[in-house]
Amino acid sequence: MNHDEISDLLGAYALDAVDPDEHAAVDTHLRECARCRAEVQDHRETAALLTPSSGDAPEHLWQRIAGSLEASPPGPRLAPVEGGTLERPRRVARAMVAALAAAAVIVAVLGVQVREQDQRIDQLQSALQDPLGPAFQAALTDPRSQVFELASDDGQLTLRGVIAADGTGYLAAAALPRLSRDRTYQLWGATGDQLISLGVLGPHPDIVTFPADPYTAFAVTEEDRAGVVASTNAPVVVGSTT
Repeated sequence: MNHDEISDLLGAYALDAVDPDEHAAVDTHLRECARCRAEVQDHRETAALLTPSSGDAPEHLWQRIAGSLEASPPGPRLAPVEGGTLERPRRVARAMVAALAAAAVIVAVLGVQVREQDQRIDQLQSALQDPLGPAFQAALTDPRSQVFELASDDGQLTLRGVIAADGTGYLAAAALPRLSRDRTYQLWGATGDQLISLGVLGPHPDIVTFPADPYTAFAVTEEDRAGVVASTNAPVVVGSTT
């Protein structure tokens, strides 16, 4: 504490009404300041006069008290206002606004990245569940592809197929009724008067791929699980690219 702060405590110090830290600070100051020691002594003498056993006050003490009463009271002490005192809060406020704006941008960017990542995960899961789906859809939208349809005799069951520009055929066969494990669907391609097996599809096929060239007509039959070289069964669905 400085001299003025110590001076404000001298009255309370003389009455032993300060806390231990303040008491220690005043003790240290009094060892070096004769004026404050004298003031403390005056305070103690005044306090002693207020007791029933007190005697006459020293003459110089009354003179000092009278002088204090006649002197003009000190004006209020206002804290100095400096340019930097108000500027610092403004700088802090601007820094906080900038930090909040930066945080908002980061949150927005992270949100976009999370949505894009979710879309990639959905696409990856879809591709894992149906690996031929994207290729089938790409072939359907390619203007160079040739789209065809296979249908049952009554027209109640239809399958959509497409032959891509590179000769790869795709058939969406999920609409076929599920078979027992000892049965399978088999895909055939017609060229001239011959039916050529293009593959055993299983009891519940989804999208299947096959070599389409040079076939212009296709059929799906139901066979025993191992499939057959030549079928004698009526086709479940049949159709052509023409």
